[in-house]
Amino acid sequence: MTELMREDHGNFATLRFSGEESLNAFSIDTYTALGCELERFAGEGRWKALIFTGAGRAFCSGQDLDEAREAQSLSANELRARLELLQQITRRMRSIPKLLIAAINGPAVGFGVELTLACDARFASADAYFMFPELARGLYFTNATLELLPAFAGNAQACDLLLSGKRWSADEALAAGFVSRVLKASELLPETCRFAEQAGRVPAESLAATLGFLRARQTAAIEAALSFEVDTFLAMSAAASSRSPTIVPATGSAT
Repeated sequence: MTELMREDHGNFATLRFSGEESLNAFSIDTYTALGCELERFAGEGRWKALIFTGAGRAFCSGQDLDEAREAQSLSANELRARLELLQQITRRMRSIPKLLIAAINGPAVGFGVELTLACDARFASADAYFMFPELARGLYFTNATLELLPAFAGNAQACDLLLSGKRWSADEALAAGFVSRVLKASELLPETCRFAEQAGRVPAESLAATLGFLRARQTAAIEAALSFEVDTFLAMSAAASSRSPTIVPATGSAT
């Protein structure tokens, strides 16, 4: 299981994904732990920024594949509950009036990329890359990927990445404006920490106002995307198992 290792740096904190054997893949327990860490971050007055990074050579390789296979046997209601656990991570990240930074030290795949989409800033090491393999695995996108990725990369680039599942290099992501800095591996975390410490000296009210305005323009579209992704995932699962969902779509569905 990937564990979450928190470090206190005074006016900011780091959260390291530590599960090197699985390339920091996330299980249900890890998603739940991440939700708890977000609440801890939100409630700690000293921390104005949180850095996400990975241990070893990966940032996060996405969902635990054993659990992904087990999901095929879940009922529609059980699957919806599992999906909403992921969607709530994005909702909570976007609602915390503090800076969220991804220090992407290696491959970010599936949920690993989706987590970075909800961050306010993304720095990458030169050997990092991004992939969306969901469709090839019979899965679907979550965490408002359908809204957030086009907002950063444009519709054409997002379509290419989502449908092909190809690797997107750090330099390509920089050119598209998805990441703002590409750094040597040895410089990634120190540089990200310097940025977080600098942001941590900004008055809390000013920081919250700036982030709130930058995020606000997407709020309604993100909520629509979160609902659409869950409903589409359920429909795909039902079609694959030759059954139909027996539940009412979530309120606000964009289907």
